[in-house]
Amino acid sequence: MYCFSCRLFLNEQKYSKSSWRVAGVSNWKKAREKIKEHAESEAHLTSMVRWNTFKKSALRSAFDVSDALGKAKRDREKQQNRELLTRLIDITLYLARQGKAFRGDDESDTSRNQGNFLELVKMFSQYDSVLKLHLENLKCQKIGKNRCQVSLLSNRTQNDLIKALATFTKREIRKEIEEASIYSVLIDETTDVSHCEQVSIVVRYVYQMEIKERFLQVCNVAKTTGEEMEKTVLDLLKNNNLQIENMRGQGYDGAANMSGQYKGLQSRILQHNNKALYVHCQAHCLNLVLVEAAKSSIHFITFFNLVQKLYVFLTSSTKRHTAFVKCQEALHPGERVIQLQKLSDTRWACREKALKALLKVISSVVKVLTDITQQEPPDTAAGDARMYLKAIDFEFLLCLEIASPVFEVTALASDALQNSDIDLSTAYAVVNGVKDTLSNLRTEQQFGKLFKSASEKAEAAGISIPIAPPGQQRQRRVPAKYSHSTHAAVESHSFQSLEDYYRVKVYYTFIDVLSQELERRFRGDGETQSNKILSALHSLTKPNKWIGKEIIGPDSLEAIHTLCEFYGGEEQKLKTELRVFYASFQDTSTVKDILKTLRDNNGQDIFPTLVKMITTYATIPVSTATVERSFSKLKLVKDTLRNLCSEERLSDLLLLAIEKDIPLNHSEVVNIYRDMAPRRLML
Repeated sequence: MYCFSCRLFLNEQKYSKSSWRVAGVSNWKKAREKIKEHAESEAHLTSMVRWNTFKKSALRSAFDVSDALGKAKRDREKQQNRELLTRLIDITLYLARQGKAFRGDDESDTSRNQGNFLELVKMFSQYDSVLKLHLENLKCQKIGKNRCQVSLLSNRTQNDLIKALATFTKREIRKEIEEASIYSVLIDETTDVSHCEQVSIVVRYVYQMEIKERFLQVCNVAKTTGEEMEKTVLDLLKNNNLQIENMRGQGYDGAANMSGQYKGLQSRILQHNNKALYVHCQAHCLNLVLVEAAKSSIHFITFFNLVQKLYVFLTSSTKRHTAFVKCQEALHPGERVIQLQKLSDTRWACREKALKALLKVISSVVKVLTDITQQEPPDTAAGDARMYLKAIDFEFLLCLEIASPVFEVTALASDALQNSDIDLSTAYAVVNGVKDTLSNLRTEQQFGKLFKSASEKAEAAGISIPIAPPGQQRQRRVPAKYSHSTHAAVESHSFQSLEDYYRVKVYYTFIDVLSQELERRFRGDGETQSNKILSALHSLTKPNKWIGKEIIGPDSLEAIHTLCEFYGGEEQKLKTELRVFYASFQDTSTVKDILKTLRDNNGQDIFPTLVKMITTYATIPVSTATVERSFSKLKLVKDTLRNLCSEERLSDLLLLAIEKDIPLNHSEVVNIYRDMAPRRLML
């Protein structure tokens, strides 16, 4: 009989005489005594310790091998799942950015069209081994009637992927805002296809010396009062970790609930932060200028009404529209057919396209109206055609010639004011350019060219040109008792020619009203605190005020004092930085140029006070065009077939559809998806 532990774990020389290890014990009569004696010996206790130590190390080694194999297997499975999810993320992002629907009416296996998401997965599986293997595994499990693994193709997964992508995009936007430290908000509201009032919110800030306008969220509100809008904005800022103390501007339209001086949203926000300056959307201001100009005289009121009626008459009927197209092809063979454009009720700058199209095809319009009136047997619309044909007289052609170049100038200005990265200094320059253009147009020579062009078009179309000015065909003698009254003096005024009449009564009146409205709406209402601050900020972009003079003018010093008192800063330091900056970099005339120069020359360290003021000026909004562009996406995302989309999902889809330039990090999106809820897959 041998001792197992001693035989294996006692190799030293001093234990070589142990009978339990070498020769064994064969005296069975005294086995119990021998076993007890050996169990208490030093040699046996030593071997037992060594045996236990060996067992622990062997077990640990076995577990380590097992853990290594399991970890490698888990890592491979985890990597495969992340690769699969990466492809599904790309498909989700594609559909979201294109504003397409995800699901279909019938997503069963027997359906011929399972919806955009599943159909894209099936299509890409033909070229991608990861998707192909995943779909084959799902198919095999369904055939074997086993419990299906996580498919990642359900509607819940689609919604979670949309949410993960939107969360990642919001995080990136918040990081940029935190780095910018200050921001402005732009807000507007509209009614969607399900008759819900949607408020769209955009933030404007300067990130890495570039002006950014980012869509943040869309909210469904029951009321649009100033109080309700204030609550909505404060909740939004809180949910996105934005401090209202860092707000520097507000951009809304002119509605009373938004721009009201006492109960409007802008006045309520000012109570929380007096540095959040309100700016009326400059593009809306330009539209209002055109609205007033269109009502400058009865001639233009009649003109625009007729332009709209001609569009409706020639496009509402397929028969008349076909005749109009054939008439263009006959009069202008080989040229592209031009369609009449509808007059926009809100975007008056867009009327330039309608006037431009009508000016090119006016001869075809007259021809098709004439053909309708002479048709045998008579057409049911012959009466309307005769009425419109009679209304297209020389005065209509002259108004068309006058309005077209003016609306062309304002359309260019409107497009410039709607750029997302435009600043107020550039907006002021654009408006001043429009004023200068109108001033150049208000000449007898310019009107003579327009009058001559209208006369040539009238002769070509067979339209008679009046000989005498309207109302002067028959001169009526004024009674002697009224000869000295003002009314009589006005009526007794006569024009020497038809050209004089339309130049004074129509052309000059139209141009003057435009100029006056531009001055009134873009100059501001008096010396308010907001206008004073904006004027002081604008003076920072004028190099001639800071260089070339030994002594800075009092207006410039007052601007520095106003800004440093309002925003904080040292007046002497700002003055010195301005002089050094413009002396060193003279080719800077706009805010964008200044920001670019500061970025390229490490201006944050050299001109800290100037950077603070210029970034503040760039942060203040110019127009709400970015907000209204989100409404265009809203019509695509929430249409008649997707009108039950929840508010949160709608906001996420709009964010992904609008903010397409933010680079995607698949790994972070997968991590967000993983942490949203407990997952059965290892990610």
